[in-house]
Amino acid sequence: MENIIELITSNPVYLAIAVILAIVIVYGFVKKIIKLALVTGAVFILYVAYLHYSGKNTSEISKTVSKSAEILKEAVSKTGEKVKDSAIKSIEKKVESKLTN
Repeated sequence: MENIIELITSNPVYLAIAVILAIVIVYGFVKKIIKLALVTGAVFILYVAYLHYSGKNTSEISKTVSKSAEILKEAVSKTGEKVKDSAIKSIEKKVESKLTN
C-alpha cells in the first residue's frame, strides 16, 4: 500500500490521474445527492397534489413542504460548495507540494 502511495505521489502523471479520478468520484456522489433531492421533491409534490385532489387540507401541508424543500435546497447547496472547496484545496495542496519538490 505504501509503495502505491509513493508511486502515485512521485510521478506527476499518476498524481494527475488520481486527482481526476477523485474529482469524478466526488462529482458522481454530489450528482446522486442532487438526484435524491429531486426525487424527494417530486414525491412531496405528488403527495400534495393527491391531498389537493382528495380535498384534504393542503394549506398546512404545503407550508411544511415549502419549508422542508427550502431547507433541503440550502443543505444540498452548502454540501456541494463544501465538497467543491475541499476538492479544490486538496488539488492545490498536491500541486503545490509537487512544485516545491
